[in-house]
Amino acid sequence: MAGCGYTPAEIDDMTLHDVLGLFAYWREHPPTHELLKCVYGVERKPRPAAARDGADPSGIGGLIARHPNGFVRADGAGPPQR
Repeated sequence: MAGCGYTPAEIDDMTLHDVLGLFAYWREHPPTHELLKCVYGVERKPRPAAARDGADPSGIGGLIARHPNGFVRADGAGPPQR
């Protein structure tokens, strides 16, 4: 998406033939971001430890664990009983 400006839908619609053609073109004419990375040695910063170790800084995992069926009651009484 970054190199070509494609939308997710356009990428989903690509065939293997389209992708192979794009890769062949990039062998001769690499995308700008790849050239800059090579020339200037730009590398992605390592992800924070919390993102690597599976920690859940948003707390969404705890919410899902407390309400596994997806129902959250407005009065805070917890999931409905069956």
